Amino acid sequence: MGLTIRIPGMRDTYNCGYITYGVFLMKLATAYNQEMGEIYEKYFKSAIPLYPKLTDTEIARYNELCNPDLDILLFHSDCDGKLTPKECKRIYKAIKDLKMDMPGHNYGDMKPYNMLERFKMMFLHCWKFRVNMYFE
Repeated sequence: MGLTIRIPGMRDTYNCGYITYGVFLMKLATAYNQEMGEIYEKYFKSAIPLYPKLTDTEIARYNELCNPDLDILLFHSDCDGKLTPKECKRIYKAIKDLKMDMPGHNYGDMKPYNMLERFKMMFLHCWKFRVNMYFE
């Protein structure tokens, strides 16, 4: 089981585990802004029993720091759904200048790649070729 991202006309996408994808999202939020990333990580982990929920103060602070375009990805379902070309454009513009070194691999070929660079490539492709990105 895992997350498969399907993009019409593109072969190199994401097909790996939910845990790896979750770690990627947490690191991405931190790459955007350290404090925002810490709050996002607490939010992400709060889905697990025994982890504390965000306080009203933390939610307000997150909302001050966040980028609504990046939030499209950070809060998108990892089980199903799609991102439109317009959403992919907004996400791409939010992450295009970020740097992050997180290795990833797909289940099928196990060939390593930089996850942020792979996702930048996928969002740019969807925007430029006007195709949806499907989460399956």
